[in-house]
Amino acid sequence: MSPSLFSHAAEEPQPSKVLEPITFEVTVPHPPEQAFEGFTDLIHLWWPVDSHSIFGDGAHVEFEETVLTETSDRDEVRNWGDILEWEPGRLLSLTWHPGAGPLSATRLEVRFTAEGQSTVVRLRHSDWDQAADGAERRLKYQQDWPSVLSKYARFMGAIR
Repeated sequence: MSPSLFSHAAEEPQPSKVLEPITFEVTVPHPPEQAFEGFTDLIHLWWPVDSHSIFGDGAHVEFEETVLTETSDRDEVRNWGDILEWEPGRLLSLTWHPGAGPLSATRLEVRFTAEGQSTVVRLRHSDWDQAADGAERRLKYQQDWPSVLSKYARFMGAIR
């Protein structure tokens, strides 16, 4: 029996495109505990709020208990993410959604690994598929993380 002229070939399911994590690293001239403290407790001193924040100049970024927040100079507060793991000197993991809601959060993981007298700080940003605009956000962060991490590295005394 010949197939009908109006039948359609069964469509093969297309594999879903998984947006791969992006990874960046910097080396700072301090042991892991100090590198972690500089990244977390002192984030307000190095984070480039003028170019990478919701409120811009005059804003203050800080870890508060279980969240990372940004506070404007008018005391408006926005949650950037929720802390998932906090292991001083070793690992920081959090959801990441500055300027977006938690339903579209990606995941940020920062590992601190001793290398001689220094520490390699490796940032891994993943879970792009959580957001409808995941591919756009991934591209933006792929461009932005190197400059943000270089600000941290310079703050921590790394020579580039």
